[in-house]
Amino acid sequence: MLENEFSMAIREVGEGMFLDLKGDLTKQAEEMLLQFRDWTEGLEPGKRYLILNFTNVAYINSYGIAILIRLVRIGAKGGFQTMAYGLNSHYKKLLRMVGLTEYMSIHNDETEILQQILA
Repeated sequence: MLENEFSMAIREVGEGMFLDLKGDLTKQAEEMLLQFRDWTEGLEPGKRYLILNFTNVAYINSYGIAILIRLVRIGAKGGFQTMAYGLNSHYKKLLRMVGLTEYMSIHNDETEILQQILA
């Protein structure tokens, strides 16, 4: 299977730091996601939410799931809440099955998250 190169863009809205993910979430994404910053130190001052936008992620393999598990567990220890949106029904179910929803809330779209973090 030909892999779609992983990339991400960062944007900030209110108390949220958005990571707009693109491409396949596989081993290739590990360095970019986990070494982007020292997640154990929390987010930037004034930021309480890490929001993962999966709208442009078509494929997540088991290694990608492991990366997400590490990221959200570190986030819980780092004092910020992780949220996600843009997942199809298959990946929503898979993330629930592996227990990621204990650490990360899954939402339907960005509007739903913005209503929560900007309230």
